Amino acid sequence: MNNINISPIGIVQNSFNKPTSHHEIKSHQSIVVIDDKYSEALLNIECCNYIDIVFFFHQSEAGSLSGKIYNGETRGVFASRSPKRPNLIGITTVKLIKKEGNKLFVLGLDAINQSPVIDIKCCDTSFLEMANEKNEIHCSILKAEPRIEIINLIANNNTEQLLLKAGQLHGHFCPGLAMGVKAATFAMNKLKAKSDGMEDLLAITETNNCFADGVQFVTGCSFGNNSLIFKDLGKTAFTLTFRNGKGIRICSKHESQQIIKEQFPDFNKYYQQVVVEQNHCPEIVNTFKKVSLQRAFETLNIDFDSLFTVQYVESEIPSYAKILESVICSKCGESVMKSRTNTINNNFICYSCSGSNTYILNGNGIYESKR
Repeated sequence: MNNINISPIGIVQNSFNKPTSHHEIKSHQSIVVIDDKYSEALLNIECCNYIDIVFFFHQSEAGSLSGKIYNGETRGVFASRSPKRPNLIGITTVKLIKKEGNKLFVLGLDAINQSPVIDIKCCDTSFLEMANEKNEIHCSILKAEPRIEIINLIANNNTEQLLLKAGQLHGHFCPGLAMGVKAATFAMNKLKAKSDGMEDLLAITETNNCFADGVQFVTGCSFGNNSLIFKDLGKTAFTLTFRNGKGIRICSKHESQQIIKEQFPDFNKYYQQVVVEQNHCPEIVNTFKKVSLQRAFETLNIDFDSLFTVQYVESEIPSYAKILESVICSKCGESVMKSRTNTINNNFICYSCSGSNTYILNGNGIYESKR
């Protein structure tokens, strides 16, 4: 095998000049100084809360291929984290505290002072997460009760974990999503409600913005299971109700915007640039996401009564969703709900092919699309 030439990209700085206990080193902050010629490679590294540092054990020597580890067990060097390795390379996952120019301030690094840094990568735990999901017992529980984890989080009022999971649906974290999670968790606990997606618990949302995604995730009511009703009223509000029409309506107070705005002044500046002015400069977008993240999770800690009003209400509830017959459009040959066709000369023609007006829901609300 050919030799491989590797050039350092930077160096470690800390107060440990000699090899010592890795537990001791990891408990202190280190600085990783990156060479100027690799500055571009640090773009948006602040998005990574945890990073993997690849470095060289410059004060170690290659040792035997096996030996005792800290608990006295004998292992091969490839099954350990010994610094005495054939190629003297170390890899450690660290927490990125901050970036200042070409300096990365990290916690958890077990490299000593002046250790050459070989590479840096964003930490990836997705494989571990997939492995956890393969737990047979847990999978059997989820198959029987898909929302068991969410139900437990609601019961414990664990809005932080609910927001983390809701972000997987919404795609990012923002105050609107946090408000939806906060309001929906409150309503679910007040009504002692549980959703199985069978249309017995309904959510009526009065907006189709970020707030609505928080409501959908926590309540389990969605368009797909016919349990989400949208009223295009433009209010940050929703009603959680049983099929008998009795439920609870939660609406954000007008002053809630000012309360949140005062607590997170930086957010408004970047919101104006990224969302209002559509400035998608990577650095500005990255900063916006960071302040949004902070504002979202800290919104959860604001007193509920200062943000929302609560009413017990009775709502008019539609009948269970109909099972509609499907037919074949005689023009495009695609399957379509019979109720969404026109009949011409005894042939079914879908709205698209017949040029009929349809209704569309997008970020601007519901409107009629004229063809």
